[in-house]
Amino acid sequence: MVRLFLACFVYIIFHCNTRAQNLVINSSFEEFVDFSIVDISKWHRVQESDTPDYFNFSAVNPHNNIYNKYMGNIAPKSGDGFVGIFCYRASKFRNIKNVREFIEAPLKGTLEKDSLYRIQLSLRLDTESTIAIKNFGIYFSNSSYGITQAIKPLDIDPQVEFNSQIIENTDHWVTFHSLFKAKGGESNIVLGNFKSDRKTSKRRINIPKERRKRYKWDLVEDERASYYYIDDIIVEKIHIRFKASPDLDQVIFDTLLIIDEIEVDSAIVLENIQFEFNSSELLQQSYIDLKRLKEFLDNNPLLRIKLEGHTDNVGGYDFNLKLSRERVEAVVAYLIEKGIESSRLEYAGYSYLKPLATNETKEGRQVNRRVTFKIISK
Repeated sequence: MVRLFLACFVYIIFHCNTRAQNLVINSSFEEFVDFSIVDISKWHRVQESDTPDYFNFSAVNPHNNIYNKYMGNIAPKSGDGFVGIFCYRASKFRNIKNVREFIEAPLKGTLEKDSLYRIQLSLRLDTESTIAIKNFGIYFSNSSYGITQAIKPLDIDPQVEFNSQIIENTDHWVTFHSLFKAKGGESNIVLGNFKSDRKTSKRRINIPKERRKRYKWDLVEDERASYYYIDDIIVEKIHIRFKASPDLDQVIFDTLLIIDEIEVDSAIVLENIQFEFNSSELLQQSYIDLKRLKEFLDNNPLLRIKLEGHTDNVGGYDFNLKLSRERVEAVVAYLIEKGIESSRLEYAGYSYLKPLATNETKEGRQVNRRVTFKIISK
């Protein structure tokens, strides 16, 4: 664990993080989605070849039969409904490659220029998948694609991509978070893997076959397939207000981060990033580290990082999970406001699950209240 120590400097900011309207329609898929038709006012498929699936957990729902037939004991992230798509499928025997499925929906309103939006969704890998990937993307467009336009999704560069980890969880849902700074006018959201087979980061999964069991995807021996369930999608505007601050341009840093000396996935503690008690409002001593991190990213323009928030164990798990997310989100929001592209940043909060020291002492709890970052790619 690397620790970054920097001198303190007075710089005050006020972070206002209020909940706003979720702009995603039918965000947890409680309403039935008929992917066999294309209604651009609802969730729909993008390509003619797409065959996304709708599942519903409720015993009284008329679409529960497909859930019982295919899903076993997999439950939604919340509510009763969720959907599934292929994010990777290739087979030499079947002579197929770059097979992808995408789903799209209109937002409840267009995104506002230079505004920050919190992006969140939950993913779960199907148990019959033979490949797990880490390139799930979100693309915001200014108009609906439907299936009427000739598009090549693999040529699209999504504004948000979750690739900090191989998404190989088959026994639980994993929730991903990001922030997005809108260019203005974005009115639709498209989900899927926008990378080609060659560019997709992936890992082979060996699944033992059971005799006499009927497998829903009927994959052939050499087929590589990755099928993900999607639930609880959030796109909501957040508000960040900055107070007047002194000019930091002339601050000289005596500690350098050398990119070649930092290994991918090694955690670096931003030692001086501190917050008000039980709050995501950054304290004045935080901003030298933030300025330093911003310059580090400016000097390494290909770098992508994941920031992680941690707390001590004072208070319940759910409270600390929310607090850790909001605190690291404040750091991400600062970097984006200062010009760092949101596509280079991911973040997550872990509550008190990853302590570095004992929570039995004041000193230990202070160590555990921290923000770290790790390099995803360079």
